[in-house]
Amino acid sequence: MQYNISFDICAIVIFIFVLVLFLARKNYSTSSNSAYLILLVDSLIAAVSDAITGYTIPNADKVPLAFNYIINSVFFLSMNTVLFCYCYYLLRIIYKTRPFTMLNRVFLVVCGVTDVVLIVTNPWTKAIFYFEKNVYCSGNFKIVLYAVSCLMLINCAFETIRNRESLKLGQIVGMILVTVGNLLSVLFQMFHPEQLITSFTVSMALLVIYMSIQDADNYVDPLTRAFNQQAFEDTLSGFVRTKNPFTVVTVKLQNFRKVNETTGIVAGNRVLEMIAARLRNIVGKENLFYNSGTRFTVLIHDKGMDENTIITQIKFELRKEFAVGDIEIRLKPQLIVVRYPDHGATSFELEDAITYCMRQLEKSNTQEVIYADSLILKQVKRNAEMDRIMREALYTGGFKVFYQPIRDAATGEYHSAEALLRLYDEDYGYISPEEFIPRAEKSGLITEIGEYVFEEVCKTIRNRKLVELGIGYVEINLSAVQCIQRDLKDKLFLIMKRYNIKPEMINLEITETATVSSSEQLLDFMNGMLHGGITFSLDDYGSGLANMNYLLMYPFHIVKLDKMLVWKAFSQERALVALKYTIEMLKELNYEIIAEGVETEEQADGLAEMGCDKFQGYLYSKAIDKDELVEFLKKNRSLEEA
Repeated sequence: MQYNISFDICAIVIFIFVLVLFLARKNYSTSSNSAYLILLVDSLIAAVSDAITGYTIPNADKVPLAFNYIINSVFFLSMNTVLFCYCYYLLRIIYKTRPFTMLNRVFLVVCGVTDVVLIVTNPWTKAIFYFEKNVYCSGNFKIVLYAVSCLMLINCAFETIRNRESLKLGQIVGMILVTVGNLLSVLFQMFHPEQLITSFTVSMALLVIYMSIQDADNYVDPLTRAFNQQAFEDTLSGFVRTKNPFTVVTVKLQNFRKVNETTGIVAGNRVLEMIAARLRNIVGKENLFYNSGTRFTVLIHDKGMDENTIITQIKFELRKEFAVGDIEIRLKPQLIVVRYPDHGATSFELEDAITYCMRQLEKSNTQEVIYADSLILKQVKRNAEMDRIMREALYTGGFKVFYQPIRDAATGEYHSAEALLRLYDEDYGYISPEEFIPRAEKSGLITEIGEYVFEEVCKTIRNRKLVELGIGYVEINLSAVQCIQRDLKDKLFLIMKRYNIKPEMINLEITETATVSSSEQLLDFMNGMLHGGITFSLDDYGSGLANMNYLLMYPFHIVKLDKMLVWKAFSQERALVALKYTIEMLKELNYEIIAEGVETEEQADGLAEMGCDKFQGYLYSKAIDKDELVEFLKKNRSLEEA
């Protein structure tokens, strides 16, 4: 068989061209850039070895057998690791600095080990190829390599589509084109082995990636021209991998909102540009990042960069006036100093330390510089431990869904319940939702946890036949992070369809925090769910965040009074008056009212007199598991019938 190596020659030229462009451009150290460089070099090796085999295989009688085995093994190793590297690179782009899911890690390891074992042992097993009387023959397991390649590419397409919310349109299009193109070339190569097109397809793919996904503008803020948050996360992760000490200095501009309010957004943007220019003069372009809002970060990692000198320069430069037209603006910078490895062993721990210090700054308007300390380090370690516990809980059953029955004030019957998530760890025992829910929102785990809770509730409604026990709906809490997922509506309806749950059986509870965090996206989501038959509750009303606008803006059916509002009303006269008028107003607006935290008969009688429709609290039941809920409902139904 004669092989057409012209495609390989073209591929080699393209690889060298892209490699020169990549190396000529200044690329800061990130996991995705490192993966792309490895991908380029590996692909070049694959193309060269493929071209060589295009000559050595037809001329096996003129080439030493050992060399033929070596060069073919190099080709198979490099070509199959190309797809492995591409899969890793794509996941690195999608997940940025976040760790891959356990499923992805296992998938990559299994695919990589399968390929390497088959290829490395081939000279003895002849599983992939062998030579018989100077004729190249395919082994019985060569098809496995093609199958693994197809699976990896299918996984790439799946991950791109599944995580499309975190990618730009150009990145999505580039990834899909590259993945589909490579998949088609693998399939074509299976049936036309004489046409060596795989390396050419890969070369075109890497060229597309370079022009679309590797675009430097993806890492640069268009206003300040400083590197953006994504670049900061990637760079921070890269610095951590070097194991060399460095310092992160985060700059927060106090009361910058007043600049926009008094001088306008255009003037505010101009000030941000000037701030970036001054910081750039101090630390250089490569060490400056604009995170968001009024937050900048600089990295001090070179031995020639003195930490104290730079901090002093930053404070001095940012205290100087900013002239915008005829307006002179003065700002008060506040700085956070976090050091690696003193205050965090990973990029996540360092960012946790920064976040914790930011909270300390919010409590103090006078403190200019906050240095991370042992207390912050302790909190960071606790956060890291919490992340580990939650990830394991998703797979080991550490998360449990409990239910708190809700009593009808008029009839004393139970027609609804609230699903409440609990987390148990063998070392820490039960962990408060007030700790793990905010942490899950920050780490991104809340989306997986939220889907788990929703599916568990649907399972319980079906398997425990809650409808037959009188339950009309179950309330499920929804976090602010979940509300901004574009595909959340489709996911929830798909789960309900899987378990044959009618939409009216579900009521979604949304906290006031969620309404503050994502107004337009939340409204679109709620309208879509309402159209499908699902209702909504405003949870924790009266906790201090909400105002009348939220009630008028969003289509809530139920308002749940915060337990603190209920408790204060029965201990303070002024709070009681406020509660009476609040309930009266909500009734006039035709809301169904549920009072949380009802613990005494006095509270229940008083709330019923004021007009509350339903009660929830320890007076009737604590949160109980699904089996206890069934027994509770059966017992109360028998009492009603008696």
